[in-house]
Amino acid sequence: MSSALRTSLAAAFVLWLAAAANAGQLRVSPGPLARAHAALEGVANCGRCHDAVEGISAARCLHCHKPIAARIAARQGVHRNVNGDCGRCHREHAGADADLRRLVTSTFNHAVETGFALDGRHAKVAANCAACHKKRSFIAARPACTACHNDVHRGSLGGRCVECHSTSVAFKRTRDGFEHGRARFTLTGAHRTVACEKCHRDGVFRGLRFDACSACHKAPHRATLGPSCTACHVTDRWATRTIEHGRTGFALAGAHTQVPCAKCHQSGVRTALRFDRCAACHANVHRESIKDDCRACHKETGFKPATFDHAQRTGFPLAGKHDGLPCRKCHAGLSAEDVPIARKVVDFQGASAACVTCHKDQHKGEYGPLCDACHRPVTFKAAGFAHPKAPEFFAGCHQGVTCVKCHVRPPGQGARPVATGAPAGGGRSSAASGRNDGKAIVPLMACSACHEDVHLGQVGASCDRCHAVEAARFAPARFSHGATRFPLTGKHLALQCVKCHPSETRAFPAGQGTAKRLVPTSSECEGCHKDPHLGQADRRCATCHSTASFTVATYAHPGQEYLFGVATHDRLPCGSCHKTETRQYPAGFGTALRLKVGRACKDCHG
Repeated sequence: MSSALRTSLAAAFVLWLAAAANAGQLRVSPGPLARAHAALEGVANCGRCHDAVEGISAARCLHCHKPIAARIAARQGVHRNVNGDCGRCHREHAGADADLRRLVTSTFNHAVETGFALDGRHAKVAANCAACHKKRSFIAARPACTACHNDVHRGSLGGRCVECHSTSVAFKRTRDGFEHGRARFTLTGAHRTVACEKCHRDGVFRGLRFDACSACHKAPHRATLGPSCTACHVTDRWATRTIEHGRTGFALAGAHTQVPCAKCHQSGVRTALRFDRCAACHANVHRESIKDDCRACHKETGFKPATFDHAQRTGFPLAGKHDGLPCRKCHAGLSAEDVPIARKVVDFQGASAACVTCHKDQHKGEYGPLCDACHRPVTFKAAGFAHPKAPEFFAGCHQGVTCVKCHVRPPGQGARPVATGAPAGGGRSSAASGRNDGKAIVPLMACSACHEDVHLGQVGASCDRCHAVEAARFAPARFSHGATRFPLTGKHLALQCVKCHPSETRAFPAGQGTAKRLVPTSSECEGCHKDPHLGQADRRCATCHSTASFTVATYAHPGQEYLFGVATHDRLPCGSCHKTETRQYPAGFGTALRLKVGRACKDCHG
């Protein structure tokens, strides 16, 4: 048999099978049915789907698949454009495991085909249809949220979850963007930060009371101020109080405005409090020493400073250093000594105006209890004290000397100064006899009682002959050189003392030491000046020089008038004849103006 004949016979057999199947004459199945149609397996059930005239009948398919018929009729979903030929998409007899739906999930447009977009948090399940479609048929799936999600609100908010929830965020994060203003209770102030479950317990969102604050908040006032908290509180923060305290009969002013309510209204009690006296809230730190109400001295602006008029009410004005002292510095007598001053009870009872009540008597009673005879509260220093005896002695440089410089306690009697005692330097003393320096009794007002003899006995003990207390640094303002053997004239007047009286370390009348040499001092010129003539002239410098300028203005050559009386010689400068030469002179070899020259004409003229 040729190949062409075999092909023709095969084609004819296929056509016969098809015709026989359409005519209902075929009694052999072309292949097993899909598992979904397994109940229709067998030649006896072929007529359930096949028609002898039309073949596979869409009407017979839709007779069983009524939900599909409804969607075709409504032009909805993937069957919205079907014209009745089911076999074009759903191929049967391809085996029990064959898929009748031919659905490609990677290209399936869920939003277009079903009207339910898989976006946001749903996008991750788009490729896994079974995550939502638990049954084989997709038709039974509902687009309602409760089809997949449990209604945590138990139906109290209806079925439209999308009114509050969005697929763009997690379900538990919906509260972050929920606008509570859509509800009947708008959240303001601190209510905005409260967790939802604080008010919506057990997921209940409807039927909650919000007509009074007590629906959520416990009343700390025991219903004494009524149910309306908003009369005093606002929602900005729970501690905010807008109460007008003047309505209570006690208006808050000054420091009272900063006091927490609980400081006065303890245990939540807000009524029946006394406020007629400060002592109703404040302890009397003065005990029984002051019985007046606190407001007599203190103000509401602050407990300190007190406005107590100390001068009028006690007769002791607070001036100088006393002004501004804390009351407890003087009025703390009833507290123990080891208690810090800040914790001492300020007791005004029994306070004395005597200085020794607060200040220690540095003079140990020698001047009596009246300190103001010498001291003033301006500085507490004895600046205004004037010694009754010899006031001129305590003027000038003595005026600024502190008392303790002269009034020191003798050795063995403590370190505090006394009114009468040894001046600085020690030794036994008394106001009448003076100081015992080991040799003789020195009067207290003698210079040597306080000052050391800087001249070491060269000029005696009467310092006031030269020095004065009114001169700066005890300068020798009273000293006059004209009363000495060498009065100062001319250039000598401007010289400093040290030029002629240098400091020396040697044995002086009062002993070995360093002092300015006063005596003996030579009155000769050579005592201070060097001989510029190197012994050519005698020591009578005044013959040629004077203190006015120390220069030789004019010189008359004695016994040589015949020579220097000539007009020409009289006009010549000294240097014309007396040349400066370096040679051997009577006082030694050196350079000087040569005084002794020849008197013959030839000695000068060639």
